[in-house]
Amino acid sequence: MEIITILESHMHHFLHGLKTEAEGEREASLIIVKYIREGKITAEEDHILKTQVMDSLKILGIGVPFVLIPGASVLMPILIKVASKHNIELMPSAFVTQSQTNSGNSGTK
Repeated sequence: MEIITILESHMHHFLHGLKTEAEGEREASLIIVKYIREGKITAEEDHILKTQVMDSLKILGIGVPFVLIPGASVLMPILIKVASKHNIELMPSAFVTQSQTNSGNSGTK
């Protein structure tokens, strides 16, 4: 039973992260539309847009190897863990837990 509880917890965290990233993408697209219409955005909107673009690039960086490299499903978790030990955050911000950001493993944040 313990394994099922752990899997449910991880699945909930993953789905919540996906929802948060989707909301971030929507917000970034609205900021881009505003910039196209008005020619300017606030400093806060600029920060949000930069963060979301970095998160999108991280998703691509993690997702593409799964398609192109055989065995990437085994290698990527190891790579993510090693990178976090060197204060390099490969995961998008929606997937980083609060305990990871408090322990100093937030790299680019």
